[in-house]
Amino acid sequence: MSVTIARVKGVKIRIHFTFFIVFALITWTLSIHLFPMLLPGLNYGVHLFVAVVAVIILFASVILHELAHSIMATRYGIRVRQIVLFIFGGVSDIEEEPRDFRKEFKIAIVGPLTSFALAGIFSLFGFLIESIADGNNARIILQATDAILSYSALVNLMLGAFNLIPAFPLDGGRILRTVLIKRRRDYDAATKIVVRTSIIISYALMGIGFLSIVTGSFVGGFWILLIGWFLNSGAQSYMQQQELASVLSDVRLRDIMNTNIIAVRTGSNLNDIFRNFFEVYMKTAFPIIDGSGSLLGLVTLPIATGVSKDKRQFTIVDDIMIPRNDLILMDYNNNAYQALNEIARRKMNMIFVCEAGGKIQGLVTKTDILSIAAERQKYFQTLKRK
Repeated sequence: MSVTIARVKGVKIRIHFTFFIVFALITWTLSIHLFPMLLPGLNYGVHLFVAVVAVIILFASVILHELAHSIMATRYGIRVRQIVLFIFGGVSDIEEEPRDFRKEFKIAIVGPLTSFALAGIFSLFGFLIESIADGNNARIILQATDAILSYSALVNLMLGAFNLIPAFPLDGGRILRTVLIKRRRDYDAATKIVVRTSIIISYALMGIGFLSIVTGSFVGGFWILLIGWFLNSGAQSYMQQQELASVLSDVRLRDIMNTNIIAVRTGSNLNDIFRNFFEVYMKTAFPIIDGSGSLLGLVTLPIATGVSKDKRQFTIVDDIMIPRNDLILMDYNNNAYQALNEIARRKMNMIFVCEAGGKIQGLVTKTDILSIAAERQKYFQTLKRK
C-alpha cells in the first residue's frame, strides 16, 4: 500500500504506509530526547517543530540517496520503476541487475557517496550558522537551524556508513559482490557468498539488539533487532530471486505458452458469453479478439457478473472488457523471469504472447512459470546430490 508523491526524471517516488509509522516515531524521539538537550529552555512546541523539519530533511536525504542510484542506473540504460520510502528508509526498484561488475559498483557506490556529500554540505552550513549565532538578535532561530543541520549531517554520515555494510539488500552487499566477481568472475558464486555473509551479519545484529533490550536499552535494542531481521529477510528473499532468475533465464515464453486459446469474438453479448464460455469452460477470464485474431481486451467473470441479468442481452463484451493497453503483452522470445517480474509488478496473473501486429499467439500464466521453475529447481537439486 503506497502512494505516489512525485516523479523525478520519469521515476515515481512513492510512500509506503509504514513510512508514516517511522516518521512519527523518529519525530517523537527527537522532540523529547535530542532537541531538548541541544536547545534547552524552549517549549515542547518548538522542539516538535524542529524535529518535524529535521525528519523531513532526513527523508529528503534518503530520496536523494536513492535518486543517485536511479540516475546512475538510467545512464546505463537500466529502467528504474520507482523509489519507495518505507519503514527502513528507501529502496530503488531497478528493473534488472547489471551483470557487469563495473556498472554494478558505480550504481551501488553512488548512493553512499551522495549521503557523505550531503553530510559535508550540512556540516559546512552548520559551521557557518554557528559562527554567526553568538550575539545575533535571531540567536534562537540560528541555534535551531544549527541543531537541524548538525542532526542532518550526522544522519547522512550514518546513512552512508550503514549502507556500506557488506550485506544484501544494502549497497555494501552489492559492492562486495563486485569485488568477488572481479576476483572470481563468477556471478552466482559471488552472490551466494554475499548472501551467507549477509545472514551472519543479520544474526549478529539481532543478537546485539536482544542483548541491548535485556540490559535495559529497549528502544535502541528493538531497532537493532528490527534491522537485523530486515537484513536477514532481505538476504533470504534476494537469494530466492536469484535462484529463480537463474533457472528461468533461458526459458522462453514460446517454450511454455499455451497455444490452445479459447477466445471471445468482439461484439458478442453477455448472455452468449455466459452460455457458451463461462458455463461451458468454467474459466474466470477470456481474451477478446477481432476477425483477424488480434487481441482487443479481456473479459473477466467478476466484471461480467457485475452486469444485472436483465441487461446482459443488450450488453456487448466490448463495453465491459479490460482494454488491450491495460493487459500484459510480450514477445514470444522474452524469457520467463522477465515475464514473472512483469506479472508481479502489474499485479496480474497472465501474459498474452502476441505478434507485432497484435495477433495473439499464446497465453502464459503465473502458475505456468512457477511450475516450470519448481521442476527445474528440483532437477538441479537432484543433480547436485549425485
